[in-house]
Amino acid sequence: MSKPRNWERVIDRLNQSNTGRMRIRMGSPGSAQVTRCRLLAEYRNLDAYTEGAMLVLELKG
Repeated sequence: MSKPRNWERVIDRLNQSNTGRMRIRMGSPGSAQVTRCRLLAEYRNLDAYTEGAMLVLELKG
């Protein structure tokens, strides 16, 4: 089993990126959806959607 992701660090990397967009492969489509919901509830400047098991994060604005 892999280590849990440090989502705070992932969001920091997203904020520092040039594109404001990040794609993250999750273990399954279900885990991608659950993570999307959790991140949207926690971070207000974030848009997120899934493409199968891929979680796509984008900065708003």
